[in-house]
Amino acid sequence: MFAIRFQRYFSCGIALLACHLALNLVHASPALLPGVQPLPQQRLSVWGFDIYDARLWVRPGFSMASYSAHAFVLELSYLRSLEGSAISKRSIDEMRKVGVFSRDQETMWLKAMLDIFPNVQKGDRLQAVYVPTTGTEFLFNDKVIGRIQDPLFAKLFLGIWLHESTTAPAMRQAWLKGL
Repeated sequence: MFAIRFQRYFSCGIALLACHLALNLVHASPALLPGVQPLPQQRLSVWGFDIYDARLWVRPGFSMASYSAHAFVLELSYLRSLEGSAISKRSIDEMRKVGVFSRDQETMWLKAMLDIFPNVQKGDRLQAVYVPTTGTEFLFNDKVIGRIQDPLFAKLFLGIWLHESTTAPAMRQAWLKGL
């Protein structure tokens, strides 16, 4: 009798652990912004090197054409090590491709990103929580690491992936199909 009862408790414990692990694979994005659902994950590869997997978390009614009018979460799961300074500088270069900003804004935004973005290793996650007219909050492995409360920065930074002039059009197109 004891063996059967132990086996049931053990089986239930394993089942609960499996559910917990499965739920954690979805990450914390719904907790960061209630009501969001993930669009299909997309991989960014450059010259054959896998850089990160990107997932966009949106609420029903999200429109890619007017992405800056909607709250959402962008999550990047890194597949290789990168320096935070390289991420920051590349972000400025990519932002220039989707919008116009002054040299003063560039200086201010680059400094903010250099202060916020850490060096990443394979398996690390960066999340950007965007709220219209407010700006962006950044998380590193589910811990808040900084905020940039500038709506124009937020629009252009997230436009790196969502604007029609993105340098990752296949990723954007796949997300459009997922809407």
